[in-house]
Amino acid sequence: MNILVLASEYPHEKDRNADRTKVVGSFARAWVKQGHRVVVIVNSTKFPAPYYFVGNRLKSLTSRSFDVSQTPDTLWTKRFGYDDFGVAVENLPIKKYIPHGRFSAAALKKQTDAIIDILDSSGFRPDVVTGHWVNPQLMLVPELARHYGARSAFVFHADYTESICKKFDVPKYIKEIDRVCFRSRSASQEAKRYLPVSEEPFVAASGIPDSFIEKYRELPERCFDEEKLRLITAARLVEYKKIDTIIEASAELFGSADFELDIAGDGPQRVNLEALAKSRGVSGNVHLLGQLQREELQERMRESDVFVLISKRETFGLVYIEAMLHGCIVIASKYGGVDGIIEDSRNGFLCEEGNKSALIQTLKKVKSMSAAERRQMSDAAHETALRYSDTLAARRYLDYISGNGAPADD
Repeated sequence: MNILVLASEYPHEKDRNADRTKVVGSFARAWVKQGHRVVVIVNSTKFPAPYYFVGNRLKSLTSRSFDVSQTPDTLWTKRFGYDDFGVAVENLPIKKYIPHGRFSAAALKKQTDAIIDILDSSGFRPDVVTGHWVNPQLMLVPELARHYGARSAFVFHADYTESICKKFDVPKYIKEIDRVCFRSRSASQEAKRYLPVSEEPFVAASGIPDSFIEKYRELPERCFDEEKLRLITAARLVEYKKIDTIIEASAELFGSADFELDIAGDGPQRVNLEALAKSRGVSGNVHLLGQLQREELQERMRESDVFVLISKRETFGLVYIEAMLHGCIVIASKYGGVDGIIEDSRNGFLCEEGNKSALIQTLKKVKSMSAAERRQMSDAAHETALRYSDTLAARRYLDYISGNGAPADD
């Protein structure tokens, strides 16, 4: 099958934005491994030159307390193509003058024509056209699908809110899409209130590497009857990840005796988090590990009892699935993308994002569980994670958008 993917961002080794998601790349690479031909068009935004001058100045003047990961990057301002593990990627900048604003009709028409030229010159005729992120993919997908007589699909990320849908006239375009997907169940349920979707939207969940599934198919031995809980979290250390809430809740509930908290990751909040742990008298319990290689993080989670991350604005967190694979008791954001994968109190816990009181109550539940109850939840988490490999997640997504329906999770 020939699959055309439109996206606003895609992984690149020279990209300096630490917050840029790699989800589209994961799907595309998995499809190539499954024998499909995949072309990705990155519709990157190109602003006037002063935007990048200011962004570069901020980067040069920054301190560790200031997050510049979202400042403009000139990497994506020029047209270029590259091969990503068999995926043909073409960066095709599209001009815009107002951040977060709409692209002009003329710019969209020019972009559509340029994409057609790229595809026709390479002899690529898509069977499926799918897009990620509303602006401008939602406007381009229907036009390209009509041109090639292909099936159309679209995946919302964090851009499904009612205000965004009104701003970009989403209902108008969504009626022209064959398959509509969201990144979480809660997102789809909210959007159904104001979007004209004719059927239950599909949740396009990501997967973790197949190699992790094979390597960690068996659970480690854990002594769940120990009094001290070994907690771990992993995230970029920025405010919305709410790592400070985890430190405060742990300190308030456990004191300095009954917990260890490993924090994997780096970012502008690190100094503040170190100061917070000291002020709460738990410096000896809280260990800021810095940025770990992904493989090293797996081993750390394998040695931990509880993984906790209740960040705000979490569209979908693969790290939750990784922690479940290792049998951790996972405490995740209630509307953080894994609702529907984590079933509260069965294979993990869902907690109101950023809410210290709610987190304390959830940690109390974990602390009150017997060793047998913890093992049962650990086993259930592990079994769930085994169904979310890159291969299985990509296959479910493609089966749905190509019209074959969503397969079972096995």
